[in-house]
Amino acid sequence: MRRYTDAQLTLAIEGSRSWRGVLRALGLKGDSAGSMRAARRRAEELGLSFSHFTGQRRWSDPELVEAVASAASWTQVASALGLSSGSAESLTTLRGHALRLGIDAAHLEPRRVPEPGPSTLVPTIRHLARAGTLIAAAWFELCGCRVSWPLEPCRYDLLIWRDQRAERIQVKTTTRRCGATWTVQLRTNRKQTHTYGPDEIDQFFIIAGDYSCYLIPLRVVGGYGTINLAPYSAYRVQSVTPSDR
Repeated sequence: MRRYTDAQLTLAIEGSRSWRGVLRALGLKGDSAGSMRAARRRAEELGLSFSHFTGQRRWSDPELVEAVASAASWTQVASALGLSSGSAESLTTLRGHALRLGIDAAHLEPRRVPEPGPSTLVPTIRHLARAGTLIAAAWFELCGCRVSWPLEPCRYDLLIWRDQRAERIQVKTTTRRCGATWTVQLRTNRKQTHTYGPDEIDQFFIIAGDYSCYLIPLRVVGGYGTINLAPYSAYRVQSVTPSDR
């Protein structure tokens, strides 16, 4: 049973900045969760406004509404509310309260650069080296193989599972022409170049500048540092990438 009247509750809310303050004004323990819930429930039933409550904040909800309406950025909102630091945490808190209160703050958000349309995206071999491993992985997946990526740097780029057998794949790309064919470097590109051995990889997946793809076993090109692709046409596989046009 409540020990205060509606009039006392009204006065306590008007003169307080938090529910703890309301309870203390009513002669109750300020840390009583049950009393706090009862007081708030009764206030809502009576339609009493407590939007001026700030708790540990130094500003009220109406003050936030006014600050947002008159500011051009969240930093200005923070400054208007006395939060001179304008830290990222403070700004995030302000944005969260604005969202909770349904305040229109669209004018404070940075304008997004329009996303480029599909017509501006054109594949080019300039990015082939970056995309090579992804193209190879997609090719193996489309062929029904399971593809695994090494968690740590190692001598192979992909580990594929074919017929319940694992194969180590080293991916190479080339944009270097040699007459009517392509030249590809099979060794590493570090300070000291090394060829690959049978204890490191099983096959090369090679993607040329015309997006043609080759799957060449190490046993066929073992020991070579550079090859021309023309003699290895038997190892060319069906490509799944568009032409560079």
